Amino acid sequence: MAHHDRHFPFPFFGAGEAGYYMWAEVHVRFAREPTASQRAAIADTVPAPLRGALDWCEGRQLMVSSGLSLHGAVVRSYPAAGDSDRIDDDGWLHAAPSRIAGLNADIEGWLLRIDRECPVLAAYRAEDPDGGGTRLSDWHAWSLARLPDLLPELEPLLGRASHATSMARGVLAMARRAGSPPPAWRTGLGHDLLAG
Repeated sequence: MAHHDRHFPFPFFGAGEAGYYMWAEVHVRFAREPTASQRAAIADTVPAPLRGALDWCEGRQLMVSSGLSLHGAVVRSYPAAGDSDRIDDDGWLHAAPSRIAGLNADIEGWLLRIDRECPVLAAYRAEDPDGGGTRLSDWHAWSLARLPDLLPELEPLLGRASHATSMARGVLAMARRAGSPPPAWRTGLGHDLLAG
């Protein structure tokens, strides 16, 4: 994974080793609206388990999701490396940890690849407490430090009803859970959500 002194190409809130219960979802906000050919290239490279839904909104916002069959798609997409899949007491399949690690690596690789296609402003993956949460990486920590610069972009999204709104609210909620925001965050943009 990443090192604290490393510079990352864009903020990725929720970066790290994510656990998933039934589904996964990743949001991407681009620095500008991708062209039709760029959208096609971006869609063609979405990791297989996240191809259950692909939704563009507001021109610059993309959401990809697995649907409720994430673990089955992960089992079909990635080999296990010495560990086993399991069925829980409720009958739900859970892919082997090595398979989940493959998905997490593919998500990061995909984000880096699409940033070369059309610059990414920020990406977001919510933590799934039912799936064990996320062992957040240095990329996530670096991203939180860049949030003040993103607030002018995120704040206008808060009053809407779209995937972009979900991402903005999720990012600000992550910042709130990470601890006390810097003094500049305590008033102005995003204050209400950061405050609680």
